[in-house]
Order: sequence, then C-alpha cells, then structure tokens
Amino acid sequence: MTAPSHPSTRTAPPPIAPRPTHGPLPPAALRARTRRRQAILFALACLALLAVTARLMYWQIGLRQALSGRAAAEALTQILVPAGRGTIRDANGVILALSVTEDSVIADPDVIRLAGARDRMSAALAPLVGLTADQVRAQIDIPGAYAQLRDAAGQPLLLDPAHSRDFATAADAAAKEHNPFVGVALYPVVHRVYPSGSLGSQVLGFVRQSDGSGQYGVESAYDTLLGGQPGVLTTAVDAQGDPLATGPQRWTPPVPGADVTLTLDATVQDMAERGLADAIARTGADGGSVVILDPRTGAILALANQPAFDPNSYATASLSRFGDPAVGAVFDPGSVMKAMTMAAGIDTGAITPDTTFDDRGVVTVDGVPLHNWGAYAYGTETMTQVLQHSANVGAVFVAQRLGVERFQAYMAAFGYGARTGVDLPAETTGLFPRPADPGEAELAAAEQSFGESIGVTPLQLAAAYGALANGGVLMRPYIVQGVTPDGGRGAATRIQPHVERQVVSAATAWTVTRMLVDSALTSEAQMDLIQGYSIAAKTGTSTPDPHDPSVTYATVAGYAPATNPRFVIVVKLDHPRTSIFGGAAAGPLWRALAQQLFVYYRIPPDIPAGTT
Repeated sequence: MTAPSHPSTRTAPPPIAPRPTHGPLPPAALRARTRRRQAILFALACLALLAVTARLMYWQIGLRQALSGRAAAEALTQILVPAGRGTIRDANGVILALSVTEDSVIADPDVIRLAGARDRMSAALAPLVGLTADQVRAQIDIPGAYAQLRDAAGQPLLLDPAHSRDFATAADAAAKEHNPFVGVALYPVVHRVYPSGSLGSQVLGFVRQSDGSGQYGVESAYDTLLGGQPGVLTTAVDAQGDPLATGPQRWTPPVPGADVTLTLDATVQDMAERGLADAIARTGADGGSVVILDPRTGAILALANQPAFDPNSYATASLSRFGDPAVGAVFDPGSVMKAMTMAAGIDTGAITPDTTFDDRGVVTVDGVPLHNWGAYAYGTETMTQVLQHSANVGAVFVAQRLGVERFQAYMAAFGYGARTGVDLPAETTGLFPRPADPGEAELAAAEQSFGESIGVTPLQLAAAYGALANGGVLMRPYIVQGVTPDGGRGAATRIQPHVERQVVSAATAWTVTRMLVDSALTSEAQMDLIQGYSIAAKTGTSTPDPHDPSVTYATVAGYAPATNPRFVIVVKLDHPRTSIFGGAAAGPLWRALAQQLFVYYRIPPDIPAGTT
C-alpha cells in the first residue's frame, strides 16, 4: 500500500526582473569618454617614444666609442708600405748589394678571354717581354683571376725601367688606335740585386723574395737594421677592398733601412776568390777557404770560400752552399797549431827557442805511439828546428813541459773551443776536447799540440795568428765597420775594434815570429821566393781519418811583413789530390796573395836588397 501523496510545501523562486535598457549617451558624456581614451593612447605613445629615445641614447652615447671603433675596423684597412732596404758597400764604397724596383707583368686570363683578345694580347706582349707569342699565349690561356708572366726559365718576369717605358708607350699607342690593352698591367716589385754576382756571396747572404727577409751572412745578421720600418696607410676601402681617395686616411711614413759598410775590400776579396778557384783546379781539391784580416784591428779584408753561389739566383743553388765554411766548418789544422804550442811554452818559460831534446821519431803517451810525419827521427834539435822540421814529437815535448792544464789554458786563450765573436751568423765553437781522465787528457793535449784531436775554423786560426802578429793581443774579428741609418742620410756609427785579451807577452809574440820566419824560409812553402819581405808562416797537413786517406786538409797560416804585420792570411784546401802537403798545395796561393797585397797596399819591403 502506498503512502498518500501530499501537496509540496516549497514556494517558486521570484521571477527575474528584465535589465533596464538605455538610450544614446548624451554628447557631453561621449566627449568625456573619448578624451579619456585619447589620454591613454597619448600616454602610451609618450612611453614608447621615451623608450626609443633611451635606446637611441644608449647606442649613440653609451656605446659610441665602441661602435665607432668597430665601424672603423670594418670600413678602414691598414696597408703596409715597405721601407727601402739599406745598401751594403765594401770598405771603399763599392756597392755589393742594393734594392731596385722592377715591374712584373700581371695578366687576367678571364678578362682577356671575355674580350676575345687572347691572340691580340699575345702578339702585343711578346716583343715587350722577350717571349714568343706562343709562350705568352700559353700563360694567359688558363682559367683564373691573375697570372704573373714568367720567363723561359720559369722565373717571374721582371722588366727593367727601359722595358717598362716601352710597355707604357705601346699601351698608350694601342689606346689611341681604339685597340687598348685589356687584362694586363704592370705591378712594381722591389727585389735585391748583387752587382758583383757571386763575389762574397757567403759573407753577404741574400734576401728571400717571398717575405723580404735577410738570409745568411750580413743580410741575416743585420736584417733589422737593413730592413728599416715599413710605413702604414690606414684608409677607407670600398666593397672590393680598394682604397677610397675621398675617405679618411692616416699615414705613417716608412723609415728606410740603414746602409751598411763592410771591412771587406772587394778588390782583395776578388783576389782571394780567383786565387782560390785556381788553386782548387790546380790541386783537384773539393773546395777551400781563404781568410785575410788586419791583425791590428781584427777587420776582415777577405773571406773567400769555394764552392760559392750567386745570390741573384739563390733559388737555383744548392742549400749546402749558403753557409760560410770559414766561420762554420771545422777541420783538423795539423802543424799550423805548433806556433801556438811554441808560444805557450816560451811565454811560461818552459822552453826557449834554443831548448834542445832528442827526437827519436816517436813518443808514447798513455800507451799510444805518436810519430813524426814519415816516422823521421831528427835526433838532437832545438825548438826552432822543431818548427822547421814540423816535428810532431817536438811539439809533444813542449806540451809535456807545460802540463795539461797550462797547455789547455793557453789554447783556450788563443780562442780555440769558443766563438770568435765575429758579427756573422752560424759561427761554430770548433772542437777542443778536454777529457777528465788524466791519461786521456795527457794524450789529447799531446795530439792537440801538433794539430790533431782538435777542430778549428779558418777564422779561429786567422785570429790566433793575428794575436802573434799583434804583439800577443787577440782582436775580435769583425765584418761591419759602419752603419748609417735612414737610407744613408742619418748620422753614421762607426764600429770600433775590440780587444779580447792579451794571450802572450809582446816579447813572446816577437820571439815566435822570428821562429816562424826561420821556419818559413826552410819549409816546402818556399816563402823565400817573396823577395824583400820577411814572412812569418807555418804549413799544416792533416789526415784526420786513417781509414780514409782521401780526407786531407792542406793549410798555410801566417802574416807579413814579419817586422810590422799588415795582414794575416790563412789558406785551407779541402782534400787536395795532386799533393796533400800544406806547403805544396796551399803555399803557392799564400805567396801569390801576399805579393798582391804588398803591391795593392803599397807596403814597402822590410828586408834590404842583397840580404836574406
């Protein structure tokens, strides 16, 4: 049974009243609303303008310096303008190296091809550059932006001023005929010229074409002074990177390189080089060196080597020829060392010229037998006769009288085992072994006393003989005597001679000089053939490798006139074949050079006529 239904007791919600509707706003209200909206828009516009203004102030004022620098960096470029390289002259002002400007012929094959002018330009250029039309055509008929014309040997073609003028004249004439040169131009190139060719090539060195830097010799040692300071043109450029004549420019002019004057005498250098070449041909030697210096100052008058090279065409030369053997190549000097051994013994009082000993032809040191050349035994002989006979056993006698330490100290004082300090690159110290073991040290000193177990350079040997010629005073060899900055327009600086040290007393030097004069007169070098002049000289023959008899060095070292030495000459021949002996192989050249120098320097004889 279902419960009876009852009427609901909830009441219905009241009806929602409709939203009242409005009519159009009155004009005054409409204007007020519009003004409010305009004010808001104006405020927003002012805020935006303030923001833009602040941003502009930030970029234009706050970052002005930084942005200006960046803009300038993008719009400006720096162009280096090379400075003129200084000239190198000899002691008498003869030009040995200078820089000249010549024109390189540049062609644009693509421009020529587009103009249809390949055959015409080949025919026009051929007589101007010394090539055939076919040779020119082969070089301009290639793809690419630019081509530098080259000569028949493949070297960059450079026109001297006369040929450059011919080129310009031909180009003007072609333009007047409405048939202009297209795609070709002249580009100036500065390069180094050596008027005397190979003369003094290893002393001078050369300038590398790729970057203009000095290589070897004086060109390298004095590169900074010779090269000067390049100028700098800071200028605006266009989109192609070409300078704008109307744009901002800053100009720092170049500072020309300094002129350099050498102690070298071109005439003496030529004497030495010609004589050396003849001696090598006469003896079948592989090469050689000649050093001539003034013992009073250390000034180098000649520094000749064979084989040499032409610095004008260095790219075609062997790399082995660039170095200077006179300052960088070491050899066993042989008996020329005996002069230093005698000087050390006399200076200490260990011996006198008349000291005698019994020369049996061999002496044993630390178990090693040391022989005279040819195993000759000279019996009783004086120290002067030791030099005359060039007796190795006699030199060992002196070294043993000195003792190892004193002997080594004197050899070092003469400059062996150290660089001379010459102002040329790549000088070597030589070889001067000084073993720590007492027995080995005694053997080394014994062998060094007659020029074995020691390696010297020709310049070291010349400097040591220079000390004997200069009253026992060792001078530092030098090659540059003056530097004049600013392309030779500045105030010249003269290089002064430099005293290294007093090696032996003046009395000792004079005593050894007299011994050398006696030795020279009786030696195979035949110095007696030089009439009227006293010659202090010693010969040397070394065979450092007993297993290879072809490795020999023939040397003569000495100075003249002995009473007032004006020059030292060292002649060294590498591996002569017709005769290995110093006097026979190198002696004729030494005599010839001495005779030429007596005449060239007008040196009066020091021996009265009719005397010996």
